[in-house]
Amino acid sequence: MSWIRSSKGITLLAVLALTLVAVGTGAAVTVDTNAPSEAQAGEVTSVTITISDVYEDADQWTLTGSTGLVDVQGWEVTKVTPSGEGGTSTFDGETFEVPIEAGENLDHVNVTVTGTVPQVQAFSYDPPQSFEAVTLTREGGGQVEEIETVSIHHYTPDSKDARGVIEEAEAAVNDSDSQDARNRLNTAISAFEDGSFDTARTAAADAQDTAESAESSAQTMQYVLYGVGAIVVLALIGGGIYYYRSQQDDYDKLR
Repeated sequence: MSWIRSSKGITLLAVLALTLVAVGTGAAVTVDTNAPSEAQAGEVTSVTITISDVYEDADQWTLTGSTGLVDVQGWEVTKVTPSGEGGTSTFDGETFEVPIEAGENLDHVNVTVTGTVPQVQAFSYDPPQSFEAVTLTREGGGQVEEIETVSIHHYTPDSKDARGVIEEAEAAVNDSDSQDARNRLNTAISAFEDGSFDTARTAAADAQDTAESAESSAQTMQYVLYGVGAIVVLALIGGGIYYYRSQQDDYDKLR
């Protein structure tokens, strides 16, 4: 029986090993990203990625990159040695590739791209719409592995303003139990995702007013119940005192 269990364990380990070989472990380089979390469509922005442990998987490979920015002003790829010395290569267009070789003795590589934030093609409230600003890959040994993808939430002035109104309304709706307010909030979100920002703001304001009104009514009802409860308690206390005194008066008469 123990041999059978052991065989099953060995078989499971073998399957796991084959699975790891088939899937691969991915690029083991270390990355550090400097990028805005959000940016307005039409504005110029930059993304910088620092790649360390460049020889972790292989002594020779190719670093490639692509960007979702438009009107790209250019790429700067700087190879830095342990002594701090470095050389910078520049590239135009939406992609680049540079070789990484052991003889360069690199400590890290800095990649910076500058370009214009694209227009929003489709709006989404949750999660917020975003675009892939930069994707870096490692090519070598017949394999292509993703190193890092940087996504940035992009917006228009109207969409940012509408989102702020909806978020404020959402906080009020979450604090209330009003289904009507929830429905109005959903209408606001749907309008936002359709790009109808005036409608979204109006529906969000209605949702907030409805939620706050419901909350106020609930508090008023609670106060009323507290008042009724207090009256009942006072009545019980008064009745108890009256009963006690009446019993004492009856006792005195009997004496």
